[in-house]
Formats: sequence, C-alpha cells, structure tokens
Amino acid sequence: MQDEVVSCPQLNKQLLAQFSSGILQCQGADDARPLVISLLNSLCQQLSLELHPDQYKDEDFTLTPCGKAVSPTTAAQCAEDIERSRVFIQAIYAAVQERLTSKRPIQVLYAGTGPLGWLILPLLSVFNAQQLQVTALDIHPFSLDSFRSLCKTLDVEDRITAWVCADATVWQPDSGVSYDIILSETMNQFLEQEPQVQIFVHLQRYLKDDGCLIPQQVLLSAELEWQHQQQLRKHKLGPVFCLDLQSAKALAQGQNGLLQSQLPLPEFEPGPVDIKLCTEIQVYKQFCLVEKQSQLTLAKYRKQLLIKPGSALEFSYQTGQLPVWELSYQTPEFELAGSDDLSVEGLFHFYRLWQKIQIKKLKRPTALPADEWLVDRALLDLAGLGLHPGLQLLYRCDRLSELQQEIRKLSLSAKQKQHINQHLLGLSAGEQHKEIPSVLSEQQLAFWQQQGYLVIPGVLTAEQCAQSQAAIWHYLKATPEHPHSWYQHLDLCEKIMLPLFRHPALDANRKVPLIRQVFEQLWQRTDLVMSTDRVSFNPPQTAEWRFPGPDLHWDMPLRVPVEFATQGLIYLTDTTEQQGAFCCVPGFHLQAEDWINSQNKTEFELQQQQWADWPVKAIAAKAGDLIVWHHALPHGASTNTTNTPRMVHYINCYPIKSEA
Repeated sequence: MQDEVVSCPQLNKQLLAQFSSGILQCQGADDARPLVISLLNSLCQQLSLELHPDQYKDEDFTLTPCGKAVSPTTAAQCAEDIERSRVFIQAIYAAVQERLTSKRPIQVLYAGTGPLGWLILPLLSVFNAQQLQVTALDIHPFSLDSFRSLCKTLDVEDRITAWVCADATVWQPDSGVSYDIILSETMNQFLEQEPQVQIFVHLQRYLKDDGCLIPQQVLLSAELEWQHQQQLRKHKLGPVFCLDLQSAKALAQGQNGLLQSQLPLPEFEPGPVDIKLCTEIQVYKQFCLVEKQSQLTLAKYRKQLLIKPGSALEFSYQTGQLPVWELSYQTPEFELAGSDDLSVEGLFHFYRLWQKIQIKKLKRPTALPADEWLVDRALLDLAGLGLHPGLQLLYRCDRLSELQQEIRKLSLSAKQKQHINQHLLGLSAGEQHKEIPSVLSEQQLAFWQQQGYLVIPGVLTAEQCAQSQAAIWHYLKATPEHPHSWYQHLDLCEKIMLPLFRHPALDANRKVPLIRQVFEQLWQRTDLVMSTDRVSFNPPQTAEWRFPGPDLHWDMPLRVPVEFATQGLIYLTDTTEQQGAFCCVPGFHLQAEDWINSQNKTEFELQQQQWADWPVKAIAAKAGDLIVWHHALPHGASTNTTNTPRMVHYINCYPIKSEA
C-alpha cells in the first residue's frame, strides 16, 4: 500500500470525527480503504513519520523476555492492513458503546499503542472524556511521545488518563485500579514471535468483573495438506489453542497444559505433507477476522514433513524472547528397497531409484550407495524416458501411486518390461552377448587414438534425417521456408538444446545397428546402454538473436584419473564449419591428466578458459554423419554465421559396470 497516493488534508478534531464516522459505517475493506489510507497518511504527515523509509531494516524493535515488541515504524505499518483496522475499530466502538452509562467513563487499557494509537485514536473523537478514559501503554518512548503529540494536536488529550512507558507483560497499575476493556493487538500469525499471550495472561487480573479482553478470542487450529496426483488434498485436524479470558486466567494460575495439544492424524498414503497453521480472531462478538482477511490470519506452514500416517501431531508452545509452537511427530519407518523390488509396474530398480530421489529431496538421514549412478541412468534410458525427463518425473512424484500412474503412461508392454529387466540384470553382471564388432578401419582407429574424435559418415539415410528434421520443425512450430519462424519459440530451448527426447524418428535413429557397433568397438565391450537424449537447433545468429552457447566445456569431472568415456551426436543437416558446427580440441585427451595436475585450480576455474588461445577445430560433416569424441576433449557448439540452421541428435553409449 505504500505506493498508494492519497491527498492528506490538514487533520483536526472535526475531520478526525468525520473519518471515524465513515470507518464505523464501512461494510468491508473496499469501503474502508480510501478512508483508512487518507487518515493514516494525514497522521504520518502530522508526525513527519515516514512509513516506508528507504532501506528499512526494522532494527528498532525490543526483545522482551516474553516476545518481540515491534518497532514504532512497524507498528504504524500495521494500520495498512485495511480489514484488520476496520474490524478492530468497529469492535472497540461496539464494546465501549455497550458499556456506556451515565455514572462513569469506560476505562480502557491500551497495551501497545504504537506511535499512532491507531485502534483507539479515531474513537477519541466519537466519545468524550466523560464517556471514555484510556491508559496508553507502550514499551517505546518514541511511540508514546508520538501518540501524545497527536492527541494534543487533535484536542483529545483529555481522554487519556495516563501515559505509561513500560513492558506490558510485567507492568502493574496502581492498587485498586481496574479496567472495563483491556486492548492489545501485539500478535503475529499463530501467536508466534510477539508477546500477546503473556500480555493477556498478565493483564487480565486487572479487568473488572464484567470486563473483556480485545480481541476476545484468538483461535489456533491445524490442517493437513498434501499433493496427490496434481490435486491438493486437505484434512482438518482440529484446534491447537484458544487465547481468551478463560485461558488467560488458567495460564496465570499455572495451568500450562493448555499450551500443549495432541491432534490425531488420519490414514493417508505415505509421502511429504504440509501442516497448515490457521489463525482466526474474534475481536468482539460478531466482529471477526477469518483466513486471508488480514495479515494476522494468513496461514503459516510447516512444509514437506514426513509424518507417519495414523499417528499424532504434538504441539507445544515455547515461551521466551521469540515464542514459537514446536511440532513433534513420528516419522515413518524407512528402508531402502533392493533393486529386485518390482513395486513400480514390475520394473527392476525403479522403486529403489524413486526412493533414493525422495531421500535426497526430503533430506532423509539415510545413507545412499555411491556406485549406482550408471544403473540409475541406464534404467531411465532403457525405459525411454531419458536422463533429464526421467529425473524430473521422479522428483515430481511424491507418492508411489503417482509414480505408478506416470509409468503406466509409457504404455510399456509386458515383453518390453521383461526386456528392460533382463537387460539391466545382464548389464549389472557385465555380460557380453556377442563378439566385439569391427566396423571401424585401422586408419579410423589410429585417428581416434591420436585425435580423440571420429566422423563416421552416413549412419543415417537422407530419409531418416528428413524425418528427424520434421520432428524438430514441428516441435518448434516453425518451417524451413520462413526464417522468421525459426526464432519464435526458442524459449522452448535451453540455450540451443531442445527437450525433445522421444519421437518415432528419434527412436528409429537409436535402433540403427551401425551406431551401436561403432560405440561397442570403441569401448571394446558390448554391454552398453544407448542413451535417450535430446536434439539441438542452432539457427543463424542475427541482430536480435545471439548465439547463447554452450561454448567449449567438459561434461566430465576435471580430476584425475580421467576415465574413458564417449560422447556423440549425429548431424541432421549438412553442416559447414561456419554453420554452428561442433567444435573440439583434437588430441587433448592424451594430455588431460598432466594438464589437470599442473593447474592447481578448482573444477569451476578449469572450466573458465580463454578458448581463443586453444587450438579449437570446427568439424564440418554431412547430414547423417556421426561424430564421436572422447569426453576428455573440450567441446561445444559455435556461432552460426550462415543462413541455414544446424540440427543435431545427441546420441551415446555407456556401460553401467566397470570392467574387472
């Protein structure tokens, strides 16, 4: 609300009465907003009080033994909570009006006035000194001085009996003094941080027999919430605590059991849940604030908790400088399943992998095996998900039933599941199912050994390349004939990478025998998994679109020893050196370990190189040509300075078990 600009008339007693009368007649926040904001701005102008100073850090609060007494500026900002202001002012008016007699003025103790005396000041122009007398109490001298200045300027100072600078949790009035109404709005959501509870516990003893606290009741309750199959499920758990005159008296007598409660939980599918902490305020009789009507009644949450279904939540109010509700609960028993647990649609290792993701996501204190990464990756590739989409799916599913539903969408047949399971079991055992192929010539192998990369021509036909191109054009909602369309949906890309992992044309590419045979010969083993990877679209650079990278980099840990591994891609378009071609530093794999040892730098620093000083080579090739490189080569794409896009399908093979 600080950006609302409202004219600020010179405030006087008569104008204050007009504001007050208007606020008392309002039926809701929309009606009250212009009056509240105008009155607030006028009061701040009168005090030269800047409601929202630049770089405000709220350092002028006071920590009492029973809670945080907010700073004068923060107290003044509370007036911007429109419905809170309206309801409190109307409720106080009603409470005073009901008690009016001709015999004596109504005695009000206002604990925590802030600099504006906001909840009572408008009413000082409605009731005269014979009807209303207020004891103004605040812990901050600045607040009392400011409130007193306003009362003097507005000629309502005779309604104030006393100005008291003290901590309301320990202050005592003169002997025999009692009050018709004790007003204190020194709270935060769920009665945490601020001293509202202890103020009422202490001050209630100074109420007259028929006196009342305002607010009359602050009710705290809890609800259970969780996401299930992309729908929010809710379950009300019940009341946690009620602050009212009765409980304040009981607490003053030492009945601290009121500050503890136990709420039974329903049975639900295990998984993370949120506990919603709700605050409702009965200010006085029918004048109430419910959820979302005020900052005070915004829900608080304890999020992503693992709680045993059918158990109980235990709440305990911890008093002190920053009061807080402690929440205790039972966690479900947890044991990491074996890879042979087929709970996820009959697939080997899937349940175990999902459990590991949940352990990481929820920061469970369960030790994880350090040698299963390649098995995890192989499962996602063999299931046709691909590494990144597969991990995203696993992170997205909080519950086993959600994961099972997602896996059903893959429409894997029983035969396909059996093939995946057998393949993973065989790979885990390091089984070699055939002789290592010999599709590469001696000259190619020698070049590979020296340069660390190879171009294998014609692994895809022209028709296969065309079908793959069509899949990319369709994904981008673009056409080759209209260059402007190439750039309209690049927000779908991560740099030049498209998250297009599965398509009949791409699946067909992965089934080409020659591709697997190339990798098997380079690895000298046949127990390899074919990756389910994405594609790339690198259009010509323009004045409006600049090549975003990736520039040269490594995708391996830059530490020794450097293990053997491959990476690969297939050009789907004829690609010249200037056409955003794949680039690498030939032969670097032969010196990688010595170079790493000589640098004495972090991995992050090693990735940051002046690549213009390196012997970088751009690799031109034809559509359908496969480029394979040793992962120790720095590599990346390059700026496309032609007038034709470059398209690529990333493809690779890897084992999941080290050779003996």
